[in-house]
Amino acid sequence: MASASYPGVLSRAKNPRFMLILLAMLLGSTAGLWLFLRVAPSLDLVDQPNARSLHSTPTVVSGGLVPMTLLAAGVGSSTALPGATGIALLIAGLTAIGLLDDKWGLPSAIRLLCYLCAGIALPWLLSSDLPLGTTTLLLTGVAVAWCINLVNFMDGADGLATVQALCVATGLGLIATFGAAPNAILAWLCALLLACCAPLLGFNWPPAKLFMGDAGAVPLGFFLAVLGLLAFATDMSVGLAWLILMMPFLVDTGMTLCIRSLAGRLPHVAHRDHAYQRLSLVAGSPLPITLGVLGMQVAWQFPLAVTAVSSEVFPLLLVLLSAIPAVMAVVYARFRA
Repeated sequence: MASASYPGVLSRAKNPRFMLILLAMLLGSTAGLWLFLRVAPSLDLVDQPNARSLHSTPTVVSGGLVPMTLLAAGVGSSTALPGATGIALLIAGLTAIGLLDDKWGLPSAIRLLCYLCAGIALPWLLSSDLPLGTTTLLLTGVAVAWCINLVNFMDGADGLATVQALCVATGLGLIATFGAAPNAILAWLCALLLACCAPLLGFNWPPAKLFMGDAGAVPLGFFLAVLGLLAFATDMSVGLAWLILMMPFLVDTGMTLCIRSLAGRLPHVAHRDHAYQRLSLVAGSPLPITLGVLGMQVAWQFPLAVTAVSSEVFPLLLVLLSAIPAVMAVVYARFRA
């Protein structure tokens, strides 16, 4: 993946056409979410509280349908992105699968198979001219499926997954624009994600008026994986910056699943053992946890991500350092919450 020069990235950012597209995405997402909030109850797209829920009142679900549909349209129109049409179709397809799961529930095996197929197709779409072996495709498929499930697992508290996605898009977008290895395509995709999903935060902020549901979490996880692959293709340091920005979700999910497995519990069975779930119950609201992740991103993850692409510091050390706050949160949640 060829990267663009620093002036090239800025020239694209100042292009009126691109600014108009982003403005249209922002306004379209806002209006679409407002309309969806009023139409969804008549379509029975309402999440009823259960034993695992952190909410106590019926709440509109599948709100992610709106921003993810717009995101698919924006990606499909990005002619500079290799395989843009195919990637847009994958986003749309995963959005549809998530919507079906929200509405009727799909067997986990079918969902996992769809995630793996999307993950296997992704590197071929991005680099169709490269000889990609079976092992590479399978490993990428597993990694993408993991990223999808990662976001899905963590989308259980008001605003949490939305804040995480916006922080990753903002941090990575700034690095792709002003960093040592600028990439106009990566910066543009980050801007698209921000424009489509920023309005969602207004509806999903605690106490949430609507949830993104699987219709949002599944394609969002896939798109974050797209950004990750493009980041690593740009430069190893940019890829590690993406990894650092994703660390809060990686640590919570990874440690929680390991602890459950060691305790003899099935890791894929629904539960309330995530650190964010335990801490939300103790706090009586998901708001402190969502604000905590936002603060962690601003004060810790982003500075380390910038350091990873702008200094000679051993990059793997920065990745390890980036995990410290999240590890501390998980340990606190296990032994004190």
